[in-house]
Amino acid sequence: MNCSTSCTKKAGRCFDLKISLLPEAVYSRIAAGEVVERPVSVVKEAVENALDAGARDIRVSLFEGGKVRIVVEDDGEGMAFDDLPLAVARHGTSKISSVEELETIRSLGFRGEALASIAAVSKLEIRSRREGDELGGLIRVEGGRVVLHVPAPCAKGTSLSVEDLFCTLPARKKFLKSAASEWRRVSSLVRDMAVAYPSLRFSEFHDGRAGFSSTGDGDREGVLRSLWGDGGDLRHGTVRTANLQLECWCMPFPGRARSDVTAFVNGRALSDPVIRGAAGSLCRSLPGNWVLLFSCAPDVVDVNIHPAKAEVRFRYPGEVFDAVQQAVLCLSGEAPAMPAIPPIPGGSSPAPSAGWSFHERGKPVEGPLFGRVAAPSGFIQDREESAPEEAVPAFEPEGVRFLGQIASGYLVFETEEGVVVMDPHAAHERIGYERMQRLSMASRTVQRCAVPLPLPPSLAASAREHRDGLETAGFRFSDQDGVFAVDAFPTLLGDAGEDPVRLLRGVLLEWNEDRKGTLEDTLWRRLATIACGLSVKLGAAMSPSECLSLWRDLTSCSAPWSCPHGRPTVLVLSKEKLESFFGRE
Repeated sequence: MNCSTSCTKKAGRCFDLKISLLPEAVYSRIAAGEVVERPVSVVKEAVENALDAGARDIRVSLFEGGKVRIVVEDDGEGMAFDDLPLAVARHGTSKISSVEELETIRSLGFRGEALASIAAVSKLEIRSRREGDELGGLIRVEGGRVVLHVPAPCAKGTSLSVEDLFCTLPARKKFLKSAASEWRRVSSLVRDMAVAYPSLRFSEFHDGRAGFSSTGDGDREGVLRSLWGDGGDLRHGTVRTANLQLECWCMPFPGRARSDVTAFVNGRALSDPVIRGAAGSLCRSLPGNWVLLFSCAPDVVDVNIHPAKAEVRFRYPGEVFDAVQQAVLCLSGEAPAMPAIPPIPGGSSPAPSAGWSFHERGKPVEGPLFGRVAAPSGFIQDREESAPEEAVPAFEPEGVRFLGQIASGYLVFETEEGVVVMDPHAAHERIGYERMQRLSMASRTVQRCAVPLPLPPSLAASAREHRDGLETAGFRFSDQDGVFAVDAFPTLLGDAGEDPVRLLRGVLLEWNEDRKGTLEDTLWRRLATIACGLSVKLGAAMSPSECLSLWRDLTSCSAPWSCPHGRPTVLVLSKEKLESFFGRE
């Protein structure tokens, strides 16, 4: 390619260095791409406008996950007929009118870009009427151009309809997910808004079917229990710092690898890096569902830093971390570290660790180790019983000698290759996991529930999206009158006693975290958690025969050198490594 002096060549392309203004059709679509990413972006902007308008009842309807049509209706103040063209014009807003007001923004919207951006990439129709007006107004915009503006009868409030989203940006349309996935994002937003605004009524519909709805009675706890389930341990706390207040709600879910955190600042839904960082590092100690509701004066937070208003800048970010830390400590029941208490005069102090200790922490239990594990209800209780110490039995595997159990609970063996240190808990997990997997794979059955078990909305949305994969794994569902329920579930092992809803939640959470393999594969990985609960705990006293049984069964496993979670089961110190360490090579 030949380039003149007025061009620059980059990556095989020629760019004209002459500066010119972009056409409106181009820059409007560029701006729209920053504000409108997918159907949930449209719903977020429309719901925030409804909240700013004082709405008490907000209704969200989607068709084909919002790909075909999105409708958001509210009973707010509405707009005058003459204001409708200004509402869809870029930078048209009723929220602010001066630079000074940017320092103290109290509304959710203020940029005047949302409706114009939506109109630029879709077919937008707005109907609105103020209380006291005999007629309302209707305006229709297609691809950023007003095609109709007429008086029209309509209910008080505003109805926004968006059809054929991204009709002017086909490339963006290709990146949309399935209808179920897009609907789940919108449903999650509506539920989050219902938590943040419990005194308002929210309702959602998908393809004409009713989904989640809130009563609007102001009971935030009731909203959370309807979303997370009634049987959980719902915790609540309030923390105050010098410049902000945090209302925190949490429902722990043991066994979950990470927490789901929803955050609001002055009623604004955010995915802020400061809050994400604090929650990610602190909520890890109590995994589950978290809602963080921050309140502060508008002049200590800058909301004008992100096109979609998804992030803010705190004037005192350290207080955010401190508030989350205090809330986690409060809800987890952990007190701050206390100074050491001096010994009581005349009292006895605990003896220091004795290092090598075969049976000093407690005497072992009679009976085979795996016989005890087969009866989980008596496993822990039986460990309290005492039994005479046992000499090392004669059935030691060839080339292996059990040396002892150190004070921290690890087992030490001598082999022909050197010394092996074993984590008995990890080893027992591997053995139990493979044993349960063999039994489950060989005799998997689908067990029907005595009565259908309704799922909380947050779980039902995810189960609907992945229904085909879950039914392949053995689950069965029913969907009647908007209630999604479990009718049957795959049985793992006769005496495992896993709750169907908990099993379903665990499978979906684990699969959503890594997206590796199929849902059926993830179901079997849940055996690791069950095996973990039935495994001997690190530090429990074990007899020599139990330890040698553990060695024998571990080395018989198909993957003996790691537990189902990926942790190593043994540490091998070869003779060569020992000789090298002591300089005897």
